[in-house]
Amino acid sequence: MKKNKILLIVWKDAHSEQTWMHESEITAEPYLVTTIGFRLRKTKKGHTSLAQSITPDGNLDHVIHIPDEMIVSVQELI
Repeated sequence: MKKNKILLIVWKDAHSEQTWMHESEITAEPYLVTTIGFRLRKTKKGHTSLAQSITPDGNLDHVIHIPDEMIVSVQELI
């Protein structure tokens, strides 16, 4: 089995607020998320796809598809 690269990706997440609030309380700061996983070679167009776990026969667990336009940084770990 060909090894998948392990990436650390920081990306801007779409999110919601947890309670009622006034518009003046909303900040313009992005909600940054850090995700680490195995990069998948087959992916959705315009996305970078990672899996949390991969078995020797190629089964995947916890796959996330991050839109490329939301990615702030990518670091190759291995």
